[in-house]
Amino acid sequence: MRLSFHLFLVGTALTAVIAGPTVAEDDAPAPALTVTATGSALAADPAWRELFVQLGAARSRYSTFEESRYFPFRRTPVILPGEIRILPGRGLSLRYPEPKERIMIVDADGVLLRDAKGRERAAPRDGHAQAATTALTNVLQFDLPALQEAFTVEGTRDGAAWTLTFTPREAELAERLGTIQVDGEDNQLQRIEMRQSDRQRIEIVIGESQADVIFTSAEIQRFFR
Repeated sequence: MRLSFHLFLVGTALTAVIAGPTVAEDDAPAPALTVTATGSALAADPAWRELFVQLGAARSRYSTFEESRYFPFRRTPVILPGEIRILPGRGLSLRYPEPKERIMIVDADGVLLRDAKGRERAAPRDGHAQAATTALTNVLQFDLPALQEAFTVEGTRDGAAWTLTFTPREAELAERLGTIQVDGEDNQLQRIEMRQSDRQRIEIVIGESQADVIFTSAEIQRFFR
């Protein structure tokens, strides 16, 4: 998978994931034992349904994250710190400060890359990549009816901790996305992994997060389209 496409997938993934709430207002009691559910059983479980509703809610947000990229040709991962800003109606903005500052904007018009000097380059539109992005968006918007059409879904709870694993049904989608795993505790998302193989994967660990952020006009101009 090309590096540019890695960035494309990561940006889309974070759009909905980071937009989810990090603190539950009314936490349901967590199961005491490990419980695994798949397909219709997961969809029928009230606790899973509530989690999907909470995580799928859109809110303005600022978060930090650390992204680790594992490649077959490297012994150690490429580790990139980053910031993400979510603004409903304007999309998301990813800022990678290292090694050279770059900003990636993902919105209804597509993907826009912007460097530290303000120079911009639109990412090319690709039908296959768009299909993969749509599927990934459904996963991380926690749209269960939509994603059950494209993925097999497995959810596991162990006390307050939970894991959702999404495996594409179609071979072409599986080749582009691999298996997607989302981990969290209560209604707080903590980690995302997109795995194509043991030697090629992306891992994103969510750091500090602020909800319902009011961005200044200068921030909107700098970080959004």
